[in-house]
Amino acid sequence: MNFASPFWQGILFLAAILFLLWETFAGWRRGVVRSGIHFCAFIFSGVLGMLAGQATAFVVEKVAPGYGFLAGALVGSFLTLLILGLMLFLGAILFKRTGQQSSGLVRLFYGAGGAFFGLLTGLALVWGGITLIRTFGVAAGIAAGNRPAGAIPPIAKGMLTLKESLELGPAGKVVESVDIIPPKIYDILTKVGKLTSDQEAMMRFLDYPGVQEIMQNPRVAALLNDRSVSAAAEQKNFLLLMQNRALLNAMQDPVLQKQLTEFDLQKALDYAFPTPSQKKP
Repeated sequence: MNFASPFWQGILFLAAILFLLWETFAGWRRGVVRSGIHFCAFIFSGVLGMLAGQATAFVVEKVAPGYGFLAGALVGSFLTLLILGLMLFLGAILFKRTGQQSSGLVRLFYGAGGAFFGLLTGLALVWGGITLIRTFGVAAGIAAGNRPAGAIPPIAKGMLTLKESLELGPAGKVVESVDIIPPKIYDILTKVGKLTSDQEAMMRFLDYPGVQEIMQNPRVAALLNDRSVSAAAEQKNFLLLMQNRALLNAMQDPVLQKQLTEFDLQKALDYAFPTPSQKKP
C-alpha cells in the first residue's frame, strides 16, 4: 500500500518553512543573548538528559534487573525538561529583549544575532521532527502489518501518510540524507516488524546459521521451553518478560553475550527477505 501524497508533502514543507520563519522572528524579538541561551538550552538539556538516562539505566539494572530502561527513560526525560525549563526561565529574567535596548545600533545587533540563533533553533527542531515522523511512521507500518487500508487504525494511517509523503520524490531523498538515523536502521526495524506477520520469512530467519547457533545455546533452548516466557511473549507482556529471572540470567551469560555481539542482524534479515533476483525459481 502506498500512502504517499504530494499534497501532504507540500503541507509538511510549508509548515516547516513557516515554523522557521516564526522562530527567526521570535529570535529577533528575544535578542542575541536570550536566543543563544534558547538554542543552547535545547542542545545542552538533551545531551545531559541522554547521558543521565544511560547512567541511571546502567545502575538500576545492576540493583533491580528489568527496570533499568524504564528508570533511565524517566530520569532522562525529567532532567531534560528540568534543565530546559530552568535555562529558559533564567534567560528570560536575566537578559533584555531586543525591544528593550535603547540604542538603535545595539538593537540591530541584538535583533540580527537573535534571528540567527532563532533560525538555528528552528532548524534543530525541524531536524528532530523529521526523525520523529519517520520513526513513528516505521512503527505504524509495523503495527499495520498486512491489513487492508480500511482496517488500519486512523492514527497509524496518519503516521504512515506523513512518513511516506515526507519521503516522496527528489525532496524525499534530501529528507533521508539529513535524517540523523541511518536508513539501515529503519530498514532493520521494518523487516523485524514484518517477521511476525510473514511465516515464510520467519522460517528463513530461523534457518539462518547465526540464528541456529544462538538457538542451540543451552540457555536459549531452556527459555524456548519455559512456559512463563512463552506466555508472556504471546501476551506481548514485555514488562513481565524483562522481569523473568531465567531471561535475565541468560542475558548475563558471557557465551550468549558473545554470540549476540557477533550476530549480524542485517545479514539474517536479508536472508529472511531475499530480493527477487536472489530467490530461487
